[in-house]
Amino acid sequence: ACGFTLVIGGMLVLFDSDRVLLSKLISTGQLLTNMPHPLLYYIALGLSLLGLILAATGILGCWASCMHNYCMLTSYFLIILLVLVGECGIYAVPWVWPKCVGLGLDVLDLIKSLQKNYGVSGQEQFTAAIDLAQTMFNCCGMESANEYDTSLWRLQSLGPSLAVPLTCCKLENANQSRAYLNPEPRNAALCQALEKNRHEGYRHTAGCKESLEQWYREHYLVFLGAGLLVVLIEFMVLLSTILTCTRIYHHNQEVKENARNLKQEPEPSTPTDISFHKRPSSSEAGAYSNETYAVASGSFKHNYNLVDRA
Repeated sequence: ACGFTLVIGGMLVLFDSDRVLLSKLISTGQLLTNMPHPLLYYIALGLSLLGLILAATGILGCWASCMHNYCMLTSYFLIILLVLVGECGIYAVPWVWPKCVGLGLDVLDLIKSLQKNYGVSGQEQFTAAIDLAQTMFNCCGMESANEYDTSLWRLQSLGPSLAVPLTCCKLENANQSRAYLNPEPRNAALCQALEKNRHEGYRHTAGCKESLEQWYREHYLVFLGAGLLVVLIEFMVLLSTILTCTRIYHHNQEVKENARNLKQEPEPSTPTDISFHKRPSSSEAGAYSNETYAVASGSFKHNYNLVDRA
């Protein structure tokens, strides 16, 4: 059940394109930022793969329990143990030192990345992630909209002649799920005005830093909480496997002991030189005694007469 739950959870995260795209902004370091897909995409694939492994291992464990096969249960135990140790290592490193694996939200790095990569050819995914964050959190830039003044997008005129991206404007279609791909400002002219008193009310002025940090903390805690729950479930599975192996071992020992005792017991002898006689019943014994007494009495009388004549 735990394995299938992980597979379903991984698939749900994988098909949540907005959530996956936004995770492009929470990875730091050259290794994660240069990957072709955002961080959450690989996490979702890892969860799905882990779920498939646990599901297959669970089927193996059920089969081994039904077959009462000690060797198969041992293999099942070793697989679960290896998965558990690997998961503990994977979850321990982000918990103790998240920056070691490139997790984190460094505002200065994000500002540099925005000024260097936004609107640049080949960085379409990063550009879409910035647009999504500005639309979702109603913000502009990481700390302020002034970051676009010194960006390559503005200095080299890589896009339309705009002061800020259209996703910094207050949109008519803000409630649509794909509004960041086709933004429709309420008033594009006033939104792009340089004077604060003119663009105020038509442009988002707050930075995205605080909203991104809160989004990161929420998902970070959910990820670690789900991992802790999975580890606890697998630990309980290990305990139940140990108990099952112990029962099977004792059962096999009892079977061997019973077989050994049966072999050691001597077979009963059947003597052939002993004859059995039927003991007469009390009625038959009485009848026989009366008849004998009558015969004996007749013989005594006959002998007595003979003596008397003599």
